[in-house]
Amino acid sequence: MSKRPFVIFGLTFAVLAVLIPFLAFRTNGDPNTGVSKDVPASLQQGKTLFVTNCGTCHTLYAAGTDGNFGPDLDLLLAPSGPATGDTIKSTKERVLNAIDNGVDSTTPGRMPAGIISGQQAQQVAEFVATVAGQG
Repeated sequence: MSKRPFVIFGLTFAVLAVLIPFLAFRTNGDPNTGVSKDVPASLQQGKTLFVTNCGTCHTLYAAGTDGNFGPDLDLLLAPSGPATGDTIKSTKERVLNAIDNGVDSTTPGRMPAGIISGQQAQQVAEFVATVAGQG
């Protein structure tokens, strides 16, 4: 029996085992190299705050985050129809409530209250309410 098919398979496997990780990990960690939707300048500060304070847990396409612990906000907060001023306002209030009061914060591992507050909470809530489900 010829060893040639095994050698070809082994070489192909070795090349792919090196090439795929190299391509996957060659980014330099710059947040601008990931998938991210452009947002208006008025929402940039909210986006930055969201990425820093919320993006580890929550997925939000417009922020370029892929959180692995909290809910996907694009799914959770997507408007049922076209985003209007009323739907954005109600979503903003919902986000502010979650930021201020936490979500089931008595259970370990759930969102605690007050991760951010004041103007920063307002900026994050405005950003999330405007972009959630729009990706």
